[in-house]
Amino acid sequence: MLKSFVEDFAKSLEIVDKKVSPAKNARTGEEYDKGIGPYQEKLLIEHVVSNMKEENSELYKDIQLEVKYPNDRKRCDVVLNNNLFIEVKAVRKMRNNGIHEEFLVNHILSPYEADHSFLTDTKKLLESGFEGKKAVVMYGYDYPDFPIDLILGCFELLSEKYFCKLAEQYEHPFEGLIHPIHKKGKVKGYLLDNLN
Repeated sequence: MLKSFVEDFAKSLEIVDKKVSPAKNARTGEEYDKGIGPYQEKLLIEHVVSNMKEENSELYKDIQLEVKYPNDRKRCDVVLNNNLFIEVKAVRKMRNNGIHEEFLVNHILSPYEADHSFLTDTKKLLESGFEGKKAVVMYGYDYPDFPIDLILGCFELLSEKYFCKLAEQYEHPFEGLIHPIHKKGKVKGYLLDNLN
């Protein structure tokens, strides 16, 4: 199920990229360049999952977004068939204007729960109280000077040493995006298990 989700998320990201209106800066209202690349996580997930439902209504008829954790105020990004609970994160080293995103590494690799990183999402999800399989999925952009596999490799090493077992891994590339900076990348999903 996670394998299909990862592949379909990547394919729908390519489709949605050509359709969405430009994202806007939340503070200034300034329009960014066209394409899905600058979209905030929550909006991007909404657009992509909506397209996934259009493309395969049978497989994704029981998909929900923003489902409250049983033992926390936090919300789970995606729940599939009430059996697969998925947290989704963006890996975007460059901003719309080509400036480096200085907080990306913290956003992905911080070991401290207060930072709400991709790494600490694994622990939160495993301890969430949800009954079913748990996974984290990231969608990220690849740049010549900042290969995405490097930060994902760091995530994998740290998570398996301190946070969880990565029981299964699936990835699927996307490319041909219309944004001048966020042009290609991959979606990668990890099925989680407890360390012990």
